Amino acid sequence: MRYKMNAEKIEVSIEIDDSFVEAILGLIRAIECPDSGVEEVYRPVPPEPEAPSSTSTSEEPVEEPVTDEPEIDRTSVEYNEWVHYVLMWLQNFDQEGEQPDRGEKTRTLGMNRYSGKVLKLVHALGGITQAVKDVGELAYQANESARIADLGPDERDALYRLVAENMAQVSSIFFADLSDLLEYHNPLED
Repeated sequence: MRYKMNAEKIEVSIEIDDSFVEAILGLIRAIECPDSGVEEVYRPVPPEPEAPSSTSTSEEPVEEPVTDEPEIDRTSVEYNEWVHYVLMWLQNFDQEGEQPDRGEKTRTLGMNRYSGKVLKLVHALGGITQAVKDVGELAYQANESARIADLGPDERDALYRLVAENMAQVSSIFFADLSDLLEYHNPLED
C-alpha cells in the first residue's frame, strides 16, 4: 500500500508492507473480539506495570544510597571509542615491536563527532589516568591486552600513569582538550 501526501513544497510518500497491515488488523480484531482467541500482533501502548506489593506499612519513601561516582554507560559509543583508543595505546607501549600511529589516532579521535562526549566521559571517570585504568582493568580481567597480562596491580598502575602522561603529551598537539584532563597529582599513588 502506498500513501502520498502533498503540502506546498513538501511531498511525503509512505509505503506500508503487508506485515504492518496484518499487525494493525490483528490489533483491531483483538480489541473488537477479546474472546475470539486472536492473539495480539501489535500493541501500541505497553501495558501498565502492576503496583508493587509492599510488605512494609510505613509511608516513608525509601531513599536510594548516594554515591560519589558518576554513572558511566559502558555500552555507549563514546565509551567504545575510548576503549579502542586506550587499547591501541597499550599495544607495544614502551616495548619493542610494531607501534601504532598514536598521533594520527589521537587526531582522528579529536576530529571524531563523539570527541566532546569522550571528553565528558574522561572527565567523569576522574581524568586521563583514571580513565586509562578503567579500560585497562576491564581489559586485564577479560585478558584482552597482552601488554598488561603478566603485570601485578602496582605495575599496571605505573603503566597506566605512563600511558596517561604520554597521551597528554601527544594530545597537546593533536587534541589539546584531552591533554587538559591529565591529573597533575597521580591519583593512583594514593
